[in-house]
Amino acid sequence: MLGIFATAGPAAAVDEDFRIWENVTTIAKLGSIDPSLEKWRLWLESQGRFRNDGATADQALGRAGVGYALSDKASLWLGYAHIATFPQDAKTQHENRIWQQVLLTDKAAFGDLTSRTRLEQRFIQNVNPVEWRLRQFVRFSHPLWENAPLSAVLWDEVFVRLNSTTPATRFGFDQNRGFAGLGYSFSEKARVEIGYMNQLIQSRVVSRREQRFDHRMNHILSVSMFLNL
Repeated sequence: MLGIFATAGPAAAVDEDFRIWENVTTIAKLGSIDPSLEKWRLWLESQGRFRNDGATADQALGRAGVGYALSDKASLWLGYAHIATFPQDAKTQHENRIWQQVLLTDKAAFGDLTSRTRLEQRFIQNVNPVEWRLRQFVRFSHPLWENAPLSAVLWDEVFVRLNSTTPATRFGFDQNRGFAGLGYSFSEKARVEIGYMNQLIQSRVVSRREQRFDHRMNHILSVSMFLNL
């Protein structure tokens, strides 16, 4: 699938880096506070990302949101995120982000499935206008044996820009993240997932004479903790 996006025009060599991403995500049911809030959820997330073989801080991300459960399998969400990016030899760049999403989960005989469709409005420092971006995430997990706490986990997420911004960011395919790893459930409320994530980022630059695609591929050790309270 990625090859479809990568062959639309002349491409420069792909830059590569090994990185480490750390993530903690908590989803809390507010019914434990007040029965009248039984269908409401709270999302709290923090991430630290490190580049240059994991030696240099790259980004810090905080995300919060409120969700409403339509059923046991479907929920709607609205939230805010702040991202700080630490460029080399430059000032920290800040981004404020509003996001909405539909989250679907299902348990099938062959494993657990999750689908997340997220729309973002990105207010990026020194970038105009506001960037609109669509993200589609699909996750599959399956216990390695019956009732095992250890599971195989696969997921993929595609990012698409819905408009162009300046300087020089064009609408269209933005990036793809694919993950393969293992998940361990300590209980129904806590699990950890560790594995390899491949991140392909595409930048499209258009001039009067040509359209050029620049690519970066990051090889990421991803460590994530998930809490369901």
